[in-house]
Amino acid sequence: MRSGTRKLGTAATVALLLLTASPGVRAAGFFDDVPAKGYIVVDVSLDAMAAAGGLEPVARIRYVRLSLDPGRRDIAWDFWPQREMLLVEHASGERLIFERVTRLPAASDPTAWTPRTRIGLDGSALETFGRASGTGGSCASLDVLVRAGNVDLPLASGDLSARTVRLGVAQVVEAAASERQRDLVTATVPILYAGATQGLPGVPADMLDVLFPGRTFARSAQALSFRVSGGPPLNPADGPWRSVTEAPEMLPGVPAF
Repeated sequence: MRSGTRKLGTAATVALLLLTASPGVRAAGFFDDVPAKGYIVVDVSLDAMAAAGGLEPVARIRYVRLSLDPGRRDIAWDFWPQREMLLVEHASGERLIFERVTRLPAASDPTAWTPRTRIGLDGSALETFGRASGTGGSCASLDVLVRAGNVDLPLASGDLSARTVRLGVAQVVEAAASERQRDLVTATVPILYAGATQGLPGVPADMLDVLFPGRTFARSAQALSFRVSGGPPLNPADGPWRSVTEAPEMLPGVPAF
């Protein structure tokens, strides 16, 4: 904000921040401009097993990285957009997915929001968007959008370290995701980091920092082992996943031009 502006208390500042979550700043649906067809670049399916024994996995995991078909052949394969999906199904039957979309073509409007990261939960989602240009004005450029449930909260990335901004994000996330859903994310993150030695990428730290500001996530899981999944891979197009994500068409190999 401009120097010399009267300082507000934490509660008042958070309330003012939440007032910016208005329909006027709303981005399109997360997958609206994301190609719906992609070719599989990486596909890893693992079972997380309790090291103490047991025949059933603690969690089933699938990581898929897709090269998304932009529907144009003037863009080289190496520069096609990509979508990463980390699907996790716990022994309890609870499901969630961590997603990231990269290399989407630049929008003609620099103020348009572009989807970046997403945590899909049963019946809800926590999403982030970005853009090249903000709105200007008295505040820093608003170049990050947090969507939690049906609330959009525009932010300046340079302000994410501010306590009041982080508290505002936390309140929006808490209103959109139940305590159980938030705890499920917390329990899943260390499993995924533990699987890094088996070809799984860790959850992007920037996703967690933006959506769960101030929350400490364990980066390792104790008493876990991993095995290549012997069953059919988790399929985002299956009925139970439809409340968690929007499934792309996933094709093997590379496209025939």
